Amino acid sequence: DLGEHRLKDFAEPVSIFQLGDASFPPLKTISNTNLPRPASSFLGRETELEDVLSKIQQGARLLTLTGPGGTGKTRLALEAATTLVPAYKAGVFWVGLASLRDPALVTETIAQTLGAKDGLAEHIGERELLLLLDNLEQVIECARELSSLLSACPNLTLLVTSRELLRVQGEVEYPVPPLAEPEAVSLFCERSQLGPSDEIAELCARLDSLPLAVELAAARTKALSPAQILERLAGRLDLLKGGRDSDPRQQTLRATIEWSYDLLSPEEQQLFARISVFAGGCTLEAAEEVADADLEILPSLVEKSLVRYSGERYWMLETIREYAAERLDESGEATELRRRHAERFLALAESVPRDVPVSREWLDEMEAEHDNLRAALDEFEAAGESQLALRLAGTLSRFWYERGHVIEAWHRLDGVLRADETPTAARARALHGAAMIALTRGELATGEQRDKEALALYRQLGDAWGVAYCTFGLGHAAADASDWTTAQRRFEDSLRAFRELDDVEGTLRATDLLALACFKLGQRDRAEELAAHNLVAARATRNLEMEATALGALGLYAVEDGRVQDAISLLVESTRLWRKVGEVWDEVVLNVCSFARALTVEGHSEVATRLLSAAASLHEERGATPRMYMTDVNEGTLAIIHEQLDDAAYAEAWEQGRSLSLDDAIALALDSLD
Repeated sequence: DLGEHRLKDFAEPVSIFQLGDASFPPLKTISNTNLPRPASSFLGRETELEDVLSKIQQGARLLTLTGPGGTGKTRLALEAATTLVPAYKAGVFWVGLASLRDPALVTETIAQTLGAKDGLAEHIGERELLLLLDNLEQVIECARELSSLLSACPNLTLLVTSRELLRVQGEVEYPVPPLAEPEAVSLFCERSQLGPSDEIAELCARLDSLPLAVELAAARTKALSPAQILERLAGRLDLLKGGRDSDPRQQTLRATIEWSYDLLSPEEQQLFARISVFAGGCTLEAAEEVADADLEILPSLVEKSLVRYSGERYWMLETIREYAAERLDESGEATELRRRHAERFLALAESVPRDVPVSREWLDEMEAEHDNLRAALDEFEAAGESQLALRLAGTLSRFWYERGHVIEAWHRLDGVLRADETPTAARARALHGAAMIALTRGELATGEQRDKEALALYRQLGDAWGVAYCTFGLGHAAADASDWTTAQRRFEDSLRAFRELDDVEGTLRATDLLALACFKLGQRDRAEELAAHNLVAARATRNLEMEATALGALGLYAVEDGRVQDAISLLVESTRLWRKVGEVWDEVVLNVCSFARALTVEGHSEVATRLLSAAASLHEERGATPRMYMTDVNEGTLAIIHEQLDDAAYAEAWEQGRSLSLDDAIALALDSLD
């Protein structure tokens, strides 16, 4: 029995069973696990695995696997977590922290992994959940927050890998030992494709049977025999083990990395150091642009196990990256490389003009490079380049909003705005981005104040586009405050401005919300006319996102008018398009709420309740609040539901809905309407 799992097209979790007793890779199920699939096989460690599993099964809720880098903490933890997937009904999740340096981002990163953007403890609640927090040592200051999270969530278990203990109440330590000698020999032989020998056994013993040290040595067997490696490495090991200020295994590993580095050509050494500038890895193009990577040298570093390659990205194990960063600092190139890195990722962020709709491809690329973008912003702030920091944060606000990084956006934008109040275009854009994030969080007064400041600044700068978008944003603020008369006036003003600028995207967006304002003010015919016009215009310009928006709006209006079948057809087509363009989450959630209204009219109030509960939970998870127009729709739906369900049935359906993912909610709505 592998436990309950969520599967595509199934409204509820289902039980999955495995036939046979072989070891299978983690199941690719929805929401229950994101454990990465290790690139290498799991050799030996049966005793250690049994020890780790036993400690958790006996009640350890915070188990920290300790040891220096390269001891195999992550690999052991992954194997244990994979084994435990069936034991945790709410799932087992890996949270990689190697690229983080800000302890304040730890809970945000966990929340993003789980889809919980605010109130992480509330999101987890009493769910049976295991989190594998990998490489925690550089953000160890978050220990107190993690301890509080454990106290608030009685069925949460934390499996941590770290070079040092968290030193909080209830922590259980498991020092990860070296491999047993036969296991170390097997690892060396598998990586080198050589048969066992006395020389290999002696070499592994001299390397303290550390997995990473063994791999680095094995990677050199194309040029050197095990006996030659032993001869050349022995002196280095004896020299570095002379110190007494660190773990002997750490000294062994450092000696091995240094030995492997010394065998590199000068060109390889230079690129090895330069690659360390990337956080979370890089593409070949980025390596060429920032580090002047050579197509022959980079694969050579991969062959020597100093750089890894997977998913079309080059990356380093954190232990090796730390050593490479030291070499970069010594090279005299660090300042220039970090500047080139930051400028490269600023250019990536700004690669989409502000008056062009963002694509799913751009958003996916930004997500893949999020650690590098964070590092770039950190670099600009550390270097006192506050205007460049404003530019990057202002541009990132689009990505942060679209992908639900609301809490991080809130803090980062606030930080750069406080650091530099110079009235520039960069500040104006960051203010507008901060206003958008504030409105998403339900901070209406802050959102309006920031957009007013941005509007004044754009007027001072003579930036008509900025004026149009801030006017549009102020319309949003009025709509969220249910001041539909003011909202209508501001949307009409922004619509005129966008038309004068020939901004098709802005025109479509302003028309969409002007239609909504008309609808809320009782001008039903004008609302539907504007929405229908927007649908035609979106199709003519092949703007799938605005086409989906227009279809959703028309579906909502049809629901409110009691034309349920028309509404269902429009909402189904809108949802299909959102899936195609990448699902802007708040628009899709609005469709879910409109589906709920249609279902209540059809008498399916229990399902409608689950959908509204899922919508509320999805907003909560993203640190957002529903927009006022969505709240109005939901209040009307709930009024009908309470006429059809008693309190017990309503409470049960609401609780069931809280666990639905966005995909689950859509599947439930579509299945119920068939």
